[in-house]
Amino acid sequence: MAVSAVGLLPFRTCLLQRFFHLPCPACGLTRAGLRLLSLDLAGATRFQPLAVPLVLLLLAVILGAPWLDDARWSRLVRWSTASAGVGLVAVWALRFLGFFGGPVP
Repeated sequence: MAVSAVGLLPFRTCLLQRFFHLPCPACGLTRAGLRLLSLDLAGATRFQPLAVPLVLLLLAVILGAPWLDDARWSRLVRWSTASAGVGLVAVWALRFLGFFGGPVP
C-alpha cells in the first residue's frame, strides 16, 4: 500500500528523472499500477505499455510457485525477470524514438 501511495505524490520520485531529467525504463509503472487497480486498462497502457503483460507474468510466477519444483521455479523466475527487463528496456528505447507517446508519458 505504501509503495502505491508514492504514485499519488505531486512530484516525481524517480531518481533518474529528478537528477538527470531522463525517464527510466520503468517510467510510468507506478502510475500504470494505480490505473490497473481501478481497472483502467487504457490508462495503464498509456503510462506503461507493458503494464498488463508484466502483471500477467507476475501472476504466472506466483501461481507457478506451488506447482513447480525449486529448479523449475528458479528457471521461471530467471526467465521472467530477464524477459521483463528486456521488454522494459525495449519500450524505453522505442519511446525515445517517438513510439508509445514519447519519452515521458
